[in-house]
Amino acid sequence: MSGVSLEAAPLDWEDEQLPDAVKSNFDTGIDVIVMADVTYNTASFPALIGTLMRLVQFSRYKSKQPPLILLGYKERDAAERTLWDRARGIDIDLEQVAQVSGAGGNAIEVWVGKAQ
Repeated sequence: MSGVSLEAAPLDWEDEQLPDAVKSNFDTGIDVIVMADVTYNTASFPALIGTLMRLVQFSRYKSKQPPLILLGYKERDAAERTLWDRARGIDIDLEQVAQVSGAGGNAIEVWVGKAQ
């Protein structure tokens, strides 16, 4: 793909600061945040939401644009859906755009969101 650069960076959700790998490698902001299998531990939602908020703020500072957020989700427990309420609390609206069959039960939902 011409003109496309893909980079990944590990994130510790408990860290109050974004890692240097993000700050130095994404000097023009973040275009897309891809999340999968992040809902299984609802106790970690405050840390996940804090990380999303920092990533959005960082991207807005660098490029004036919020990143697109992609979430692959397979429900294990109905309480996981509280993530959507928490995301709205930081002005991120997620919209389901697809549903595909998954192994072992529930379908896999594909969600797209953007910070307001």
